[in-house]
Amino acid sequence: MTENKPVQKKSRTNWFFMWFNWGAIVGLVLSYLAAHIPPSSFSYTALFGLAYPFILLVNIAFIVFWFFKKKKNMIFSGLAILIGITHLTDFFQISFSGTPPENKRDQIKVLTYNVHLFDLYNAKSGKKTRDAIFDVLVKEKADVICFQEFYHSDKEGYFETRDTLLEFLPNKFYHERYTHALTGKQYFGVAMFSKHKIVNRGYVPFASDVNNFCIYADILLNGDTVRVYNAHLQSIRFRPEDYALVDGNKNNEEIESGGKRILRRLTTAFIKREEQVNRIAENIRECPHEVILCGDFNDTPLSYTYETFTDLLKDSFSEAGSGIGNTYIGVFPSFRIDYIMHSKGFECIEYATLPEKLSDHHAVSCVLKKSGKKH
Repeated sequence: MTENKPVQKKSRTNWFFMWFNWGAIVGLVLSYLAAHIPPSSFSYTALFGLAYPFILLVNIAFIVFWFFKKKKNMIFSGLAILIGITHLTDFFQISFSGTPPENKRDQIKVLTYNVHLFDLYNAKSGKKTRDAIFDVLVKEKADVICFQEFYHSDKEGYFETRDTLLEFLPNKFYHERYTHALTGKQYFGVAMFSKHKIVNRGYVPFASDVNNFCIYADILLNGDTVRVYNAHLQSIRFRPEDYALVDGNKNNEEIESGGKRILRRLTTAFIKREEQVNRIAENIRECPHEVILCGDFNDTPLSYTYETFTDLLKDSFSEAGSGIGNTYIGVFPSFRIDYIMHSKGFECIEYATLPEKLSDHHAVSCVLKKSGKKH
């Protein structure tokens, strides 16, 4: 009797970890479904997609655990990871890009940046941050710059952002659209600045939220017309109390009510983004030109948003990026939520997530070269 007790205890431990492991495997499969199931049909799969990197790490930990236990159970997590290996490469890349070609005639450098209103409301460092962002733009020398959460004031001497950019950057052609304006001629929205002539301007309206939308501009690139989209998709709109809950130090009642509130915000954002993404995708399908899509999508690479766009376009990070490519500096959602995508008529030969922390987002840039393929 006494000799059998250790064996029984070990068996119960293995059963516990085995069931926990199967839960992680099911979670991983559900995260894959987030890319294919519209959030309006079943929003909870989108939550698993958001948690994919953490669920993936749990499965990797189980592979290591069962390996040292000398159990074949590690095969199951391994197979689950292999099934979704393409999603893993959307999150993590090892770049083998070579030397960029010397002929830059058919190249275009694009930069996208959520500038968080240039730190407008920070009385102590706002203008200093804005000027530092301007310095980054001068250094990068991008042909096209797309801004989200752009701020401009017509009030003399007070954050005259657009006029200042036009003064010292060679990007003299611009397109902007503001979600709303405040008193004192203050404007908030998205903007695009180009070195190349803009021959047509437009926007993609969203029915789900008037505070988010997508603009586009047709630019002339060595005799060809290229359409550049700049999108700012639905954010989760967390409030300070939501971030406080994520940070911890709350009682059970606060955790329960706060958890429901966060879940409600997440599902609302998923569903609104679905409508926005579908409208942009429809516009891209109807576009007769090669396409470049930039923006803050507020969604990770394992999402309905990402899958819908990559069915039409190529992700520049997947072509020439390296590492995880994290673009959001805030607490949540982390990982890569800012993108530059393009049609088959281009190939990405350089990609960079800029290191400067002047906003709650990193800027992203890439160099695209004409590939000769039809979009």
